[in-house]
Amino acid sequence: MSNEFNINKIFEAFKKYGIDKTFINEILLPDWWTPEVTNTKAGYLQTISILAKNLGIHIENLLTDPENISLKKTLPIKYKTAKNVHIDSKNIWVQSLYIRISELIEKTFSFQYKELPEDSLEIRNEIIEKYGKINLENVLEFLWTAGIPVLFISEFPRGIHKMDGMVINFKGRPIILVSQNRKQSAWVLFIISHEIGHIIKKHISESEPIIYDTEFEQLDDDAEEVGANQEALRFLTGQDDPNFIDGTFDSSYRLANLARKISSSVNVDAGTIVLNYAYATKNYSLAQQALKVLDPKADAVNLVKSKMKNYLNFDSLSEENFEFFTKITAMADNRIETIS
Repeated sequence: MSNEFNINKIFEAFKKYGIDKTFINEILLPDWWTPEVTNTKAGYLQTISILAKNLGIHIENLLTDPENISLKKTLPIKYKTAKNVHIDSKNIWVQSLYIRISELIEKTFSFQYKELPEDSLEIRNEIIEKYGKINLENVLEFLWTAGIPVLFISEFPRGIHKMDGMVINFKGRPIILVSQNRKQSAWVLFIISHEIGHIIKKHISESEPIIYDTEFEQLDDDAEEVGANQEALRFLTGQDDPNFIDGTFDSSYRLANLARKISSSVNVDAGTIVLNYAYATKNYSLAQQALKVLDPKADAVNLVKSKMKNYLNFDSLSEENFEFFTKITAMADNRIETIS
């Protein structure tokens, strides 16, 4: 074993794959771990085993040739990013996240996946008939009971541009991941609706199982992103080209009050009406103020996490798996701070 007892060589090797030492210490390794653990062969091997598991790496490869990491699965990723965003092709975290989340969902979630209709209006009508209207809580409830987990992922290595949303296909089951940490539900609802658009348009498959979305609202030249946005709008509003509010406002209270009135007629959360106005006018500052008026105590991230707690069976996880899962989802503590 050429790298025996030299954990720093492993840490150095991870750098070129986009995994920084802080991320290793705070997220990948358990809280009880200290560098002194690797002073013994048993402790060193245990450390390597934990790292290999949490990154989806073949442990034999990590022991013998850490400079050339071999993932358990090498999968194509559709990166949907603005032109000024670069994600190094050597960065393994997105594939590692796919591997680990898939393993953890398989252990903790027993609901059978019910394939979604290919018509977003049909899904919309089903939710309205069952729950009353389209809002974040109702959409989350619908997805979980349809066998589609929606997870909040907070922790990323420093070297990777954090996504807004991500959707994966694992053995035919879609899984939606959200990293946008805004408090107002309308933002998170749109991200999830966009990922629903990818699912019903069949942009993911078992051969192309990962879409990684950042700044997707800017990608007017990407056919899949345009299609997912169109389906998201139809799903949220029932219309292909919604334009609910004409004119401009100088008062967030007036905008919020009008959005409330309109929302009841189209069975959607008033925040969606406000975001539609923001997109049409590019006045995101006023829209953000109006969202705060609509729900000053909003906490979308905790709503997403509460559904995770309700539907996942954490008793089926080992202590180490549970700790890792709660770390990357910020369920373990209050490490993450949502933004307005």
